[in-house]
Amino acid sequence: MLDHLKRFISYRTVSSDPKYKGDCRRGASYLRSVFKGFGAATEMLPTEDGSNPIILARFRGNPSTAATRKKVLFYGHYDVVAADNEQGKWITDPFVMEGIDGYLYGRGTSDNKGPIMAAIFACAELMSEQALGSDVIFLIEGEEESGSRGFANAVKQHKQTIGDVDWILLANSYWLDDSIPCVTYGLRGVIHATVQVESDHPDLHSGVDGSSQLDEPLKDLVMLLSTLTGTHGKVKIPRFYDPIPELSKEEEILYEDITQALVARNPDLGDPRDLALSLMRRWREASLTVHRFQTSGPANATIIPRLAKAALSLRLVPNQEADTVGEALIKYLQSEFNKLGSHNRMTVTIDHQAEPWLGDFNNQIFQTLDKAIMDVWGPIPEVPQNRRKSSLAVSKENALKVTIPKKEEVQNTHTSKPSPTTSSVLANGGPNNTSALSDVTNDAISLPLPQLSAKKPRTKPLYIREGGSIPAIRFLEKEFGAPAAHFPCGQASDSAHLDNERLRLTNLYKSKDIFKRVFRDLPMK
Repeated sequence: MLDHLKRFISYRTVSSDPKYKGDCRRGASYLRSVFKGFGAATEMLPTEDGSNPIILARFRGNPSTAATRKKVLFYGHYDVVAADNEQGKWITDPFVMEGIDGYLYGRGTSDNKGPIMAAIFACAELMSEQALGSDVIFLIEGEEESGSRGFANAVKQHKQTIGDVDWILLANSYWLDDSIPCVTYGLRGVIHATVQVESDHPDLHSGVDGSSQLDEPLKDLVMLLSTLTGTHGKVKIPRFYDPIPELSKEEEILYEDITQALVARNPDLGDPRDLALSLMRRWREASLTVHRFQTSGPANATIIPRLAKAALSLRLVPNQEADTVGEALIKYLQSEFNKLGSHNRMTVTIDHQAEPWLGDFNNQIFQTLDKAIMDVWGPIPEVPQNRRKSSLAVSKENALKVTIPKKEEVQNTHTSKPSPTTSSVLANGGPNNTSALSDVTNDAISLPLPQLSAKKPRTKPLYIREGGSIPAIRFLEKEFGAPAAHFPCGQASDSAHLDNERLRLTNLYKSKDIFKRVFRDLPMK
């Protein structure tokens, strides 16, 4: 498996840069050859506008189950984000996979080439053992990192070839920390938009033409964007939050489980109640972000640009429809721009959108994943007492108090607002932990320390949601009428999309074993 993965990593399948188009095609061809080598029937599905092709591969189950066998669709992507090492920040060549201290370094090891290879080898082993009771269909695209261009239309066009699907599985994310396996049951959706303000004037000199009479595009744009959010970042688009459901008791218990597990291992994470609130705001709260500005004219301090534009995004949560929110955004911005009385022109372009996804974590595929993870990873050891902080001990009753505070309470706590618990904080064990990532142990579980109490060690994975977006998952559910589940293979410190992306060797092989159990056992449900 490592030899295949190393060669797979060597292809610079960067979908965002046209100069790597040839590498993307060669990477797709190599992946197809791997499927063929293990006996899968394969096709390369073309996409519109010259986008990278989709690999369709099918492992057929044991002939004895032909009449009753189910079909599992595994979704993944072979494209990666760029890995520029001109600054020398990588400790290895990004496209030459190397093993260091139990980790495999290279662009795509964690996102998403490593998990794809683990799933392929799981099928191959089941085939050799004549134990594959289902058909496993692989749908591996080459444009996920660029918004899944052409994916939906290609799937619709070739839906009959793909066939019926009973379950959908993907593995395209990471644990909350470096120690506890997770299962993902929800993702936010996204709208990417560009807001542009343009004047009929050319670029002007502020010393010559600057005056209160001149409507400057950049000033208009800044004033316009300032109307989008209010105190504490709340989005001001009318009815924006109306469709979002309240936190259910069942899901509240999942947050209790998460916070108790994480704080027990990493006391520096602080009060479990604050941690739960921070996670909720990242996962189940819609948000708006302004990413960057761009202006016309030379980059000096005297120019009044004739054109100014900004890139922004809205992260959506289940029950918010991307089309509806996009229309509301355009309507709101146009209304606010009209209030400025400007002579300039304003346009809003929706560049990309993806629907949010919320899975049913009580269904068969989640329960099969749950059991497979427990069987493969086994008990997760407790942390020694000297790593705990007694001041952070929180009763079960207090741990459950994770409801969003009242508006008036928030307004009176400007100076005591807790810092957000970011992914980097979770990966490093807390805001005050500065230990190097390489200090993580490489055994089957990070920090394999003995249990110190009579309490049974944790065996179940954490059930989590995520703030990011994967365009394909909700589309595939709707298109095939099949439920999806998301199995994170990597650790929080994998640095996907960043310098020194890596995947722990243990995680790669454990993931293969988990896939093997799921592909074997799910059809028996």
